[in-house]
Amino acid sequence: MKKGVVGMVAVLMIAITVSACKDQMAIREYMNSERTVHDTVYIDSFIVEKHDTVFVDAQWLRRVFETTQWKTWTNYKDSFSVDYPACMKRNPNDAERNLHVEYHGVTMVVTTYDDAEEMSVQEKYDAISMGAATKSIADSSFLMAGSAAGEKLYFEKDYKVNSKTWMYIRVEFHRELTWDVDPLLQYVRRYELKRVE
Repeated sequence: MKKGVVGMVAVLMIAITVSACKDQMAIREYMNSERTVHDTVYIDSFIVEKHDTVFVDAQWLRRVFETTQWKTWTNYKDSFSVDYPACMKRNPNDAERNLHVEYHGVTMVVTTYDDAEEMSVQEKYDAISMGAATKSIADSSFLMAGSAAGEKLYFEKDYKVNSKTWMYIRVEFHRELTWDVDPLLQYVRRYELKRVE
């Protein structure tokens, strides 16, 4: 009797799986390229399984970035804040002036630093944008995009915080995820320096 029930459950699960696969015609296929995320599963404090390779469903990831809540990170030393998707995990070792968050191989960093000498936005733009594939400049900021390490792409916005202090927001992602992470890229593109008291 038990074997019959188990068999029926197995057949039912196979039927549901086949049906679900057919119903996903509107969903893009899983991407062909692999990405390493080093995701370790823990059960009762013992390492059970290590996953090195994952495939990310494009529409699922896009939906996550479209629907997630946002959190605010504040750099109190330099008096500005930046929002980031709540789904992205923060690096616990972030310094006071820097933020690093990650989700399924997509990273977002905010870095604040001081130059030895004062530079105009145009001078800074000319100095660091040479290797960018695309770039544009505004009054107090500029945008850059291009290739990053690990066969990734980057999209970055640099801001002049004060006379010698600069900050940038940078998103790094695999080329295949460009459409998926567009909500995050649009946030970076539209970001205006949010001053805090």
